Amino acid sequence: MVKEDNRRVGRVGGLLRAELSQLLTRQVNNPSLGWVTITAVTPSPDLRHARVFWVASGGRDKRQISLAFEKAAPFLQREVGKALRLKHTPKLAFFEDKSIDNGTLVDSLLHEVETERKVVEKRKPEERLAQLVGEAKTVLVFTHRNPDGDAIGSLLGMTCILSRMGKKTTAYCPDGVPRILQYLPGASEVQDSLEPHVVFDLSIALDVAAPDLLPKGLPESQDRGPLVVIDHHGTYGDFGDVVVRRAAASAVGELLYDLCRELLWPLDASVAMCLYTSIVSDTGSFRYSSTTAHTHEVAAELVKLGAQPWTVATALFESFPVHRQKLLGMVLATLWVSDDGKVALLSATPEMLQQCGATKEDLDSMVNLGRSIDTVEVSALLRLEPSGEIKVSFRSKGKVDVASLAAKFGGGGHRNAAGLTLRDMTLDGAGTLIATACRELIAETDG
Repeated sequence: MVKEDNRRVGRVGGLLRAELSQLLTRQVNNPSLGWVTITAVTPSPDLRHARVFWVASGGRDKRQISLAFEKAAPFLQREVGKALRLKHTPKLAFFEDKSIDNGTLVDSLLHEVETERKVVEKRKPEERLAQLVGEAKTVLVFTHRNPDGDAIGSLLGMTCILSRMGKKTTAYCPDGVPRILQYLPGASEVQDSLEPHVVFDLSIALDVAAPDLLPKGLPESQDRGPLVVIDHHGTYGDFGDVVVRRAAASAVGELLYDLCRELLWPLDASVAMCLYTSIVSDTGSFRYSSTTAHTHEVAAELVKLGAQPWTVATALFESFPVHRQKLLGMVLATLWVSDDGKVALLSATPEMLQQCGATKEDLDSMVNLGRSIDTVEVSALLRLEPSGEIKVSFRSKGKVDVASLAAKFGGGGHRNAAGLTLRDMTLDGAGTLIATACRELIAETDG
């Protein structure tokens, strides 16, 4: 706990130094501070106070600089508080850094600050993300088409985080929030359409692995601000102005929790509920190989913050309507297993959904029916859309990388869970194609 507290104090000090340095170069209209460099910021352990150390170059009048800092202190403290959204903004006290008295070194520090400002676009993605969020007033948050638990959980979690930071946030999902996820905080506020010509300072895409998975109806690029992609897929497309991708994360919810800790974003019970749902959903209740020790640690922290495991488990796994269970029987009746027992295919049609009074979201997780067969290595669910497209979902037991298989057809995903879209073919033709591709991939893997 002491180490974590020390790391937190260190992170706050670094953030304060970066923000104060930018304020001095951009917003403080005082010539006495124009040649000043912030060398260090040391917050107190309770983060209520912070000592700010500075140096000046060119033989500047240090007394004038001290007076200038004294005058500017209320403005600097207010602006730092607005930018970083800390629970308590430390009271700033300014001191000359007398440990640095070499003029050449001071000039070098000033040059370093100027260089950093010029290459801000090349900073590590997390730092750039923190800057963009800090500067934005209006933010659009969205996820991929046909959203699952990770998509909606991270969407609503990010929306809660930004709202707690005082941002005007719009959560956008044209497909709507699936019924089983409508218990989540903020679910009723998700918009399925946007006003024409609406403009945002920043847009954030969550759990979107490729540009063809982006939802329809997004603003034009000039109206949506910089596009940030926060994702955890192992295979992905090249898009986004800033990309924060961590394939080791079991879910985007886990990734967002880590970002909250690293960037000092707010975490409360509502955020915790959303992120916990994201993780439980994408790990199959901690059953999949993507689950790590860190995943369990994050889940435990989220429960401490207010996530409710029983509510989440009941909603995700034990709250199915009758029509869904009838559809389950019809899908299971389509089960095909290859002669060697290693490939399983299932299918669903619009007529099946209509007959049961079901929707496509009722098909979630049914692909796992094939994978649960003891000999099966790869299971696929083929869903025929009214448009004629065929959505294919893959699940693997771990030996076979279905993300690489999906990528061959323009799709993507994880090693054990991936998807793609097929066009201009019949359901039978798609089944033959997918079965052949699965058998070939298994043979390659075995070889």
